[in-house]
Amino acid sequence: MKTTMKTMKTTKTLLTIGAVAGLSFTTAQAATLTWDDGAGNDNWTDGVNWVGDPATGPVNGDSVILTTTAQIRLDTDFTIVNGASLTTTATGAGDELTLQTASVLTLATGGTMDIAFMRPRFSSGGDFIIEAGASLNTGFYGLGNTTADLTWIANATGVTLWNNSSTSANAFNIGADTLTVDLTSYAVSGESSLTLVDYANAGVLTTTFASETITGTGGWDSLTLGADPFGDASNLEKGQYFIDYSTGSNITLLLHVPEPSSTALLGLGGLALMLRRKRS
Repeated sequence: MKTTMKTMKTTKTLLTIGAVAGLSFTTAQAATLTWDDGAGNDNWTDGVNWVGDPATGPVNGDSVILTTTAQIRLDTDFTIVNGASLTTTATGAGDELTLQTASVLTLATGGTMDIAFMRPRFSSGGDFIIEAGASLNTGFYGLGNTTADLTWIANATGVTLWNNSSTSANAFNIGADTLTVDLTSYAVSGESSLTLVDYANAGVLTTTFASETITGTGGWDSLTLGADPFGDASNLEKGQYFIDYSTGSNITLLLHVPEPSSTALLGLGGLALMLRRKRS
């Protein structure tokens, strides 16, 4: 009996030590890296460009502090994970984060991004994925015509709002960017709206997205009649959406999600039409 109790106590102690060691290991993997452009090549992945000259640049799980520099070229995929942040010590447009070909920046749920300037550059501007439940602030965005692919991923109730704070004219410029909104997890039926961007301090928006794609809830039809939905979704039919670029100085997705019963009826109607065509 004593031997058994001693064995159990030893096992419990080892498990506790292992858990603590695992926690310490996990914590040790997450670092905060500060930009210094030491290598002079502007590449995110070059460790010499970061204070302390680590073996490589920031990896998923790290927090990042940008400083005043000509540009920081994101030449890899990077995710700002839950609890991590991408922030800056610069003001104005002094910390240019460049999205470039094949780079994917993801702001995950629980992550924070608060920087002065970001834009797509060079042959193409990569991808920026914005998950719901994050915090997103920029001073300037865009200022060019290179295309980036911007994707908002909704949760059950909404999306992350992108705040752009500069008071300069044209400080938020989506140029030739494409827009995708993934509503796979969105659970609001009927008429609703999702505000994607608040550019209230940037004056009048002079550009619109080159393309708009709504995914995740079946087929969607854009309201292509040019009608003003008056800042809400009351003029939309079921299954229609409209991107409003001007009401309240926001970019807002207005949509009318069919109720489950309506969706089911639409599905049955489509099936009946297919069977009818097959018989004929």
